[in-house]
Amino acid sequence: MLLRLSLFILFFTLSILSVKAQGIGEVRKNIYSAQRKVRTEINRTKRDFRGIDKALSSSKRTLDSSVDTADVITWSMKPFIPNSGMIHDYQHIYTFLHSKQEFTFERDYDLKSIHWDSINNVFYKNIGNDRGLKKDAEVIGWHPHWMGDSYKYYNYKLLSMISYYSYDINPNTGSYWNPEIIEQLRNSSMPDSAAKYGTKTLISVTSLGKENNNKFLNNELAQEQFFHQIISLLDEKKGKFSGIDLNFEEIDPADKDRFTSFVKQLSARLTSNDYFLILDVPYFNDQSVFDYPALKNYVKYFNIMGYDFSGEQSIYPGSVSPLRALDTQPSLETAVNDFLNMEISGQKIILSLPLYGVTWDATMLKNGNIPVYENTLPYYKVVSSYGTEYNPYYDALSGSFFFHMQEEDGGMKICWYESEVSLDIKFEWARGKELKGVGLWAMGYDQGAPEIWKAVANNFATDSLVAIKPLTSELTGPYGVVSDIIQYKKVIGVSFLVFASFIVLGFVFSLNDWRVREILFQKQSFRAIYSMAFLILAIIGIEWWFKGSQSNLIFGLIIGAIGVLIINVLFSKYRDVLK
Repeated sequence: MLLRLSLFILFFTLSILSVKAQGIGEVRKNIYSAQRKVRTEINRTKRDFRGIDKALSSSKRTLDSSVDTADVITWSMKPFIPNSGMIHDYQHIYTFLHSKQEFTFERDYDLKSIHWDSINNVFYKNIGNDRGLKKDAEVIGWHPHWMGDSYKYYNYKLLSMISYYSYDINPNTGSYWNPEIIEQLRNSSMPDSAAKYGTKTLISVTSLGKENNNKFLNNELAQEQFFHQIISLLDEKKGKFSGIDLNFEEIDPADKDRFTSFVKQLSARLTSNDYFLILDVPYFNDQSVFDYPALKNYVKYFNIMGYDFSGEQSIYPGSVSPLRALDTQPSLETAVNDFLNMEISGQKIILSLPLYGVTWDATMLKNGNIPVYENTLPYYKVVSSYGTEYNPYYDALSGSFFFHMQEEDGGMKICWYESEVSLDIKFEWARGKELKGVGLWAMGYDQGAPEIWKAVANNFATDSLVAIKPLTSELTGPYGVVSDIIQYKKVIGVSFLVFASFIVLGFVFSLNDWRVREILFQKQSFRAIYSMAFLILAIIGIEWWFKGSQSNLIFGLIIGAIGVLIINVLFSKYRDVLK
């Protein structure tokens, strides 16, 4: 309305200013012209707004559990009008002939509502928060044996792999130190729970300490026993286990080549039995103990353990998992870049992050003393212990959060941890580096905190709208007739041209019969009808035979006009002969 008023005032003012030069009649003419332009502009604006409304509008079919009890969902809606083509050109006729179109859709367990993209004529099902991982993303979680049966409540839809922690290698025999944990694994229903959601189950294999690793890597008999025993354990639930993740920590640099050889042999044994290997690696490859270029073709993924940058072994408090750090300090960025600089694809890398925090006693810091490590707490205890009374601080360099607690007795504590916000930042950073995925140490430490899984879903889950196709589309009544005409319009166009040709031939032959002449050509109106029929058939035939366009319409009009002219010339000439 504002646009209309502005334009009207503009044109009216211009018209008044020209009164003296043009006279009243001319002014009146200009005013009428201005009004026509205003009306034209208003109509054009309305069309633009209708187009915008159509583009931005959304149509959806919400499911009602009390009504929608059948195996299929029926949705009656307005027919789709494409942006161009014959239907668009004749949309008023089209919608007059058919105002409804009925679709049926399969009822899925995760279907919340159906949405229709009116621009592209595509249907989507809205699965809400009940989403799974993208096909090209990996999210692995570790289930520590001390978490008991908490695996029953894990969010498997957002886990591609889960690893049971752990099989501890006995360096003397190659068997395991912890038979009670292995027995717990044998009796666990975790592989079955994971399999329901398509989540792969792994077994974590650990060997910790320089002495144990040296003893095992120099004992070929123990290694052979380990190969046999781990594959036998995987085979006990054939089809439920997919492989292992291997975690050797504190390897003597002198055993570098022996470790590389061991991993290659293990990979060959696993692969021949349809299992795969993930290698857990530290964030800093001290003295190049891990020969990544030599190992990259023998492991499915390198899992960078992106935590414990600061903890029990540290002399100062800091981020457990810093995204960036000072030039002299390691970080997630330096760890990942080390791999990428060796031309190891990001698609071979998983970056694991912590679901725990580390608390430091900093009471004596004011006296110049170094803070003392106090304890490590799972995420849910960090939030429940500190989050109710204190607000966390964000450290932009590390991309991590920390609590600073001033206690009533004068004590002071600092707790560094990863919140849902910092995890979301680091997940997004990992995606930007085109890494294969992320890991979470460890499952159960969050107690199913929805904010943590929201961060996972934001970065690695499928969209909440998934494209679907209707099972059926009912085309009934006049709509079906129109649809068939559109589908076969080229054939119909040829038929019209053939029919038009027969009209001409019939006209020529009819001139030889005086009775037909008397009936059809006695009056000029009959000739006009005859000519018009030919003209219409010629126009439609040529336009439909070829792709409908303005040039074809003009071509059909010319051909029809020529045909009409020939008909009338022939008739006039024949009538002159009769005279």
